[in-house]
Amino acid sequence: MNFDQLLEKANALKKERPRGRYAPSPTGPLHLGNARTALLAWLQARLMGGAFIMRNEDLDQPRVVEGSAEQIYEDLYWLELDWDEGPDVGGPVGPYNQSERTALYEEALRRLDEAGVVFRCYCSRKDVREAASAPHDDGRVIYPGTCRFLSEEEEAQVKADKPNRTPSWRYRVPARDVSLEDIIAGRYAQNLDTEVGDFPIRRADALFAYQLAVVVDDALMGVTDVVRGDDLLSSTPRQVELFEAFGFDVPRFWHVPLMCDEEGNRMSKRDGSDSLQMLREQGKTPYEVVGKLAASVGLAEPGEEISAGRLLDRLTIEEFEEALRARSPYG
Repeated sequence: MNFDQLLEKANALKKERPRGRYAPSPTGPLHLGNARTALLAWLQARLMGGAFIMRNEDLDQPRVVEGSAEQIYEDLYWLELDWDEGPDVGGPVGPYNQSERTALYEEALRRLDEAGVVFRCYCSRKDVREAASAPHDDGRVIYPGTCRFLSEEEEAQVKADKPNRTPSWRYRVPARDVSLEDIIAGRYAQNLDTEVGDFPIRRADALFAYQLAVVVDDALMGVTDVVRGDDLLSSTPRQVELFEAFGFDVPRFWHVPLMCDEEGNRMSKRDGSDSLQMLREQGKTPYEVVGKLAASVGLAEPGEEISAGRLLDRLTIEEFEEALRARSPYG
């Protein structure tokens, strides 16, 4: 199906029931933090009587670890989590691998270009970093708008001066606050112009940025509820802006607390945080792991062993929300 057909199908599906998703990147083993987010996303969708979608965010192919996606699915099935649509089971609004959806992102970029809200940028990261006019906020470099309003003559001159430079594409942000009411974190707002700047939606190496891909995928898969780690909250106003630029419905966001190790550090694939595969090899049962994950956010008693299905049966959506809000750093 093409872009418009997928959007029509997605809009019809979300009228039937809520639609949640889990969208891991296959760049390494599934650690406990990833697994907890998957469990929470699954619980939210099922508690609301919704469909649950698995999406494989393998767009950045150089970072993909071969066999990682399949291992993630195996680990989640071991936890007794299931999904209604996904790369391994199919579904009505696929493909569910981002690497197979490039034509949709191309069409999305074309539409933004026609609307006049994107522009080609010939600046390298070094150029942006060294720009004297680039404001800094907490160490972040905000794009200074160098290529934002290039005339045709000016762009031609830039091309002549940088003949080997392939441009990226940036979104021209509005000078306004963009806000959302997160189910867990509460109200969150950003002024994209002063706090973020014109952000990339396609890199110079032709790779589409996460901000564009996630918006197109959620809209064209009919996602109504996004449950993910609260480390992504600060990027959400950019996505809200893109949803609105396309005329898409904005989903409900549930930014859940991140899981930390015993030293209080955020779990990461890079630091060797406990992986599901390792715990399985150590002889842990799925009920021990689910119990540990649930207890870490107040959904089970410390040391309790419980299945995902049993946890679902004894919870209400109100209890789920209350427990997560109580542990949110934004609460």
